[in-house]
Amino acid sequence: MITIKIIIKKLSQKETTEDLAIFKVHNISGTVQQAIDILKSGNKHLLAKLEDHSREEQISYQDIVYAEYLERQMILYTNSKIYYIRQSLNQFNQDSPDYLLQISKNILVNLYTIKAFEARLNGTLIVQLTTDEKQIVSRHFVPILRKRIHELAQNT
Repeated sequence: MITIKIIIKKLSQKETTEDLAIFKVHNISGTVQQAIDILKSGNKHLLAKLEDHSREEQISYQDIVYAEYLERQMILYTNSKIYYIRQSLNQFNQDSPDYLLQISKNILVNLYTIKAFEARLNGTLIVQLTTDEKQIVSRHFVPILRKRIHELAQNT
């Protein structure tokens, strides 16, 4: 089992005006790459309505397992809840971090929630997510997904 030693040092105002993260690793594992992606994206949040429209909650992009554009709104699926946000697919895609990748005309998935792949004869892929849901990757997006997964795998 690999252990990670975490050292946190609070910087003084004299040292720098920015927070600083330094990783000293033998290789970049999936977990380290995910931490890097989260830090790069600034751990952005968004306000979205709960499924029952009772209230809005602030959620983090990293909590999204997949997102679907349907009836002129984005439906955001997390491990435990479903949210709605009135936004176009293009705008949501531009605002979201790189690890949320479009895989079809109306679906984006969190690359870190992909558990397995299944190739189909027609050139599409089926991705199984950590929630055990399956999504179809259309032929147009298969090369893009393969490239991104390959980039992540090289960093591990």
